[in-house]
Amino acid sequence: MNKIIISSKKGKQGLGAGVWNLGPGRDPFGGPTREEIPILDRIPMLADAGMSYIEAHDVEIPVSDVPKAKKLMEKHGLEMGMYTPSFFADSVFKDGAMTSNDPAVRKLALENAKRAVDVTVELGSKIMVFWNGREGFDFVLAKNGQDSFRRMIEGFNAVGAYALEKYGKNSPVFAIEPKPNEPRANMYLGNVGEALYLISRLDAAVQPIFGLNPETAHSRMAGLDYVWDVELCLEAGKLFHIHLNSQDTTRYDQDFPFGYMEPLKDLALCVVLQDAQWEGILAFDVKAPRTDRQEDISDILHTSVANLQRLWEKALKVDRKKIADFRSTQRYTALAGYLAECLY
Repeated sequence: MNKIIISSKKGKQGLGAGVWNLGPGRDPFGGPTREEIPILDRIPMLADAGMSYIEAHDVEIPVSDVPKAKKLMEKHGLEMGMYTPSFFADSVFKDGAMTSNDPAVRKLALENAKRAVDVTVELGSKIMVFWNGREGFDFVLAKNGQDSFRRMIEGFNAVGAYALEKYGKNSPVFAIEPKPNEPRANMYLGNVGEALYLISRLDAAVQPIFGLNPETAHSRMAGLDYVWDVELCLEAGKLFHIHLNSQDTTRYDQDFPFGYMEPLKDLALCVVLQDAQWEGILAFDVKAPRTDRQEDISDILHTSVANLQRLWEKALKVDRKKIADFRSTQRYTALAGYLAECLY
């Protein structure tokens, strides 16, 4: 299948998706409902779905599989959009990584992060994402919050310094991905504001290479507006990457197809990205649901792509002058009606 592009978009026009998007249907309450597809076998499937960029955790494409992954990406015309260390799957990180109360675990987390930097570069990606994983707590006072925050500052400073020292101007940038809950009852770096504050506390030398990877579903899980979260990242110059999906309000992390739950808000998001002339990759973090059959596992990507294409084209036709007029006259209800007209 030909690569799907958003030709009217500035910068990166191809789309991205994670190898985990095509999982076996496992969730916290039940085992797989489909046969597990080997990770490397998912790479050509992402290409067949029209992706230009793939994404993976270090447990999905470990160091040992990098040569095979590179050959497959080259064969199918794919690039590594982003790579990310997993600080949540291994039992050693049961109480967090950088914020663990065990100094040996914190040391291991830093070693893993540095190795992930090297693999990110080896795979040709310009972006390494940090998801907060199990950085948090379930019981109050189980951790000293101030110490935990300082440990994150120390850890991110060390990773940034390592990358700059080893790779200089070719260093990848780092995008923090906030999530408000799951898998811990209380998560550190649970929203965009917390992540931006953390970056403001990093050493001046590494601050420029740290930004954010906001996810639409994660903002909704926190009861926040993801359009505003993205605008805040843009205003700070810290929108390094983005994950698109849908979320049914503040429930568990659902990873529904982009454009499914709140299409009007997704239309507004497209308007914001277009007006900002954002040049990064539009990437999906969606999950093939338990109910989909093996032969339909890529429907989650086809649906997300189709919705994004429709919404992007509609957003291009939104009259910015009308928006400005509605704002200047404070006719916000009329503005809502106009956006609905553009959508429907």
